[in-house]
Amino acid sequence: MPDNAARFSSRVADYVKYRPSYPASFLRYLAAEVGFGPESVVADIGAGTGILSRLLAGQVKKVFAVEPNAEMRLAAREYCKNVPNIEIIDGAAEATGLPDSSVDFITAAQAFHWFRLDEARRDFRRILRPGGKVVLVWNVRDVTTPFGAEYESLVRQHCLEYLGSGGGSGETLPYRLFFKDGRYQHRDFPNDRLLDLETLIGYSLSTSYAPVKGDEGYPAFIQDLADVFNRFAQDGTVLLSTTAQSYVGEV
Repeated sequence: MPDNAARFSSRVADYVKYRPSYPASFLRYLAAEVGFGPESVVADIGAGTGILSRLLAGQVKKVFAVEPNAEMRLAAREYCKNVPNIEIIDGAAEATGLPDSSVDFITAAQAFHWFRLDEARRDFRRILRPGGKVVLVWNVRDVTTPFGAEYESLVRQHCLEYLGSGGGSGETLPYRLFFKDGRYQHRDFPNDRLLDLETLIGYSLSTSYAPVKGDEGYPAFIQDLADVFNRFAQDGTVLLSTTAQSYVGEV
């Protein structure tokens, strides 16, 4: 198992319960402007627990949910068990295991920053049909709001491997290198969340960079999360301002 995939093995329960979904406006965009439709076949790469795969299944013919982590695949099978047009695949961006020219679109939600770009692009070109496109999407926190700024500071203090909300998705160089001729379409879709304390903690622990139980810094991380929540909470929740950032192009 690749090291990056293994990072999530101990976080699956929190990932399933507390990770955000993607807004209806993003799905409408895929249908209206990108071309997703009832006959489309999609490979969802780094599918995790199947959050995006299940959303896509309602508007396309078939979704291959490709995921390298065994625990994540098990959770995806449970989450998607009543969705017959999703097939869970043991594979990765660099080696999807899918047949040549077998999919119309590739999606990657919260996953592109883990890919080895040259190898992933090679396999994506192999499995895509002519004219097929790749859709990258992240839920990215707004770090300029008062709560967002405090939360960002807390995460940077406690999580030394943290790259930024969305895994550094605001950096444009990887997209220019990855997409054909450096061309892609960038769109933003509001996806704000109201979180109670349990959900804030669970969401925070679901990330690849957060400390886990048994780590020296774990108790202080949890305490600081509770402290920042209590400073900003109104009626038992805080607003986590979030945007689903999408990047679409050919490879």
